[in-house]
This record gives sequence, structure tokens and C-alpha cells, in this order.
Amino acid sequence: MSTATQTTAKETFHFINNPSDAINESLTGLTYLKPDLSYNAAYKTIYRNDLEAFSADHVTTIGFAGGGHEPMFGGFVGHNYLSAYVSGNIFASPTAAQIFEAIKLCQSKGGKESKGTLVVCGNYTGDILNAGLAITRAQAAGYNVHFTPVGDDVAVGRKKGGKVGRRGLSGHLVALKSACALAERGEGLERVSEVMEYVAANVGTIGVAFDRVALPNATLTDLQVLPPATIELGMGAHGEPGLRQISPVPSPEALTSQMLDLLLDISDKDRAFIPFSASTNPKEDNEVVLLLNSLGSTSDEVLARFAELAVADLEKRGFKVSRLTLGPLVTSLKMSGVGITVWKLPPDSGEAITRKEALDLWDSRVDVVAWRQ
Repeated sequence: MSTATQTTAKETFHFINNPSDAINESLTGLTYLKPDLSYNAAYKTIYRNDLEAFSADHVTTIGFAGGGHEPMFGGFVGHNYLSAYVSGNIFASPTAAQIFEAIKLCQSKGGKESKGTLVVCGNYTGDILNAGLAITRAQAAGYNVHFTPVGDDVAVGRKKGGKVGRRGLSGHLVALKSACALAERGEGLERVSEVMEYVAANVGTIGVAFDRVALPNATLTDLQVLPPATIELGMGAHGEPGLRQISPVPSPEALTSQMLDLLLDISDKDRAFIPFSASTNPKEDNEVVLLLNSLGSTSDEVLARFAELAVADLEKRGFKVSRLTLGPLVTSLKMSGVGITVWKLPPDSGEAITRKEALDLWDSRVDVVAWRQ
């Protein structure tokens, strides 16, 4: 198996109007699809219509990110999931002012009369900096806020990540599913944040891309493509370099096995982020939740095949897949590729939550656009 690095360009088409209007148009359209959402175009914030009443006696939750990753997070705003989503421009963090306005929106009666707000994003430098500025300002103004950035990309090892840490992919959606369900049930900010961070610490993701991504700066743009018969394992959600390029392309079975190796191998001290007790046949921690994500243009049929292979491979290793979901969740515009996310469920005896509680939170029904139940 050889490693290739050369890339070439081809022309690709973007079905958009003015690129500067793309985010506002897409999020406005979301409110037509789901009329119980509202959209503040000035701050690129979409939120549930009952937010003022809900926030009076519930913890609120905000997800924020650059655009281009839809349906994250706008497709997950609604009952039993996020309270609001703040979008930046394509692949750019929202500003501190945008995030601060969303916090105020979620605590409309002020911090003293609020149960607080959990703010979540992927672990990217711009997002962290802008969130820090916004939250410092919000806390100085009396708002109760907890911030959790999530990094779950196992392609970025400890040596490469250093103090910055791993990139955020789809792990935050897994953790938010539990945290937001607790918020809907009336739990306090400390408990909601505790479970958010606990689940995020037990999640890992690895992606593989079949091409790169092109920004929609015009109707026609250049797309940097991989060499023929080449895929890139571990490519980031913005087209960042992956762990390695692979040529010739392995079979789906072999590729799935390589991806799961990166997620499960506890002997790999650089990438053993999910704290399993063993790489095969673990005793107390053998149950997992599995998520298959389309990076943009990968069909459900392809995802379903990878899901079938992943379940079979996990079972051979002694794991039990207790829950499975798939679909376009965190995309990179129309990139062709697949992501596999594994959540190690807590033991029956419990840690921050018990296994029964974890599955109950996962199974709680949501009323959002993008989550498949």
C-alpha cells in the first residue's frame, strides 16, 4: 500500500445565489421547514419559538460553528435538543458579539433569574477565542454560562495536537443528545454540564474522505482533488490534512477495520482517547453507540453498508452495538466521505451516569429537523 500526496484541481459547481447570502438564505429556509423555529438574521441565530418560556425554568443550550457543516447545528434546534444555534460565515467562527447575543436571548430575564446556559462548539482556535470573549463578557454582566468545547478526532494524536488538542467532528452531537435531554427534564446547569463533558470524554471519531472540499465563493470554483485511486484517512472537516493518504483504495471491509483500529486500539498511546479497558472483549465496557456520518455527498446506501461492516467488525472484537444512527449530521459542504463515531457507554454500575440512564437519554424523542430516531 503506497502513500500519495499529489493533488490536482477540477471545476465544481455550487447551486447558490450570492455567496455572502448563503447562510442567511439557508437558515431562513429552515424556519419554513420547521415553523416553530425563529431566525435572527442580524446575528445569524436560529432558536426555538418557545425559548423565552422554556428558559424561565430550564437550562438552555447553544451550539455554534462556522457554516458549511449543515445540518449541524441548526438541524438540531428544538424540543429535547438545542435551544439555539449561532452560525458564522462558511468555515468561519461566529463573532463574540453573535455568541453574546445568543446568551442574552437564552437568558432574556437576566442571569439572576435564569437556570443558566451551556455553550458548546467544536475544538477550533477561532471558535475558542470568540467564545472566550463572549462568555467573559456575559459572566461580567451577570449571566450564568458554562462552556464546553469538544475535540473527538482521533486522527489528531497527542503529539500533533499538543496543547490545542483534537479537532471537533461529530462527538459533540452525541454528548449534546444526553445533555439537552437532561436540560429538558429540568436538571441544573452543573448536572447538564457534567454529563456533557462525561459523554464527550468517552467519544471518538475518525473520518475518511474521497475528495477535498471547495468553498462556495462563486457559482464555479476549483476543487482540489486527490490523486486517482486515492483516499485520505483522517481528513478534517474543513479539508485539513489527514493522517495519511492511501492508494490503492482498500476494500470497504479493510477500510472499516482500519478506522475502528484507530478508535479502539488502547495500545496506541498517541490516539487511545476512548478509555476502553481492552481493545477486544472488554468486560464492563463492551457496549457502544455507533454513529455513521456523511461528510456531505455520501448516500445513505453507502453509509448503511459501512454501518453493517462496522457492526460486524465490532462484534468480532467483542463489542455490542446498543444503538446506531446514520445520515448527514456534520458535513463539509459536499465533500464525499464517511465518518465513524463510537461512544463508549458507561458500565451498569454507573459513573457520571449509568448505562440505563445513558440509553434512556439517547432514546428520548426529539422534535428537530435532522435527527433520525
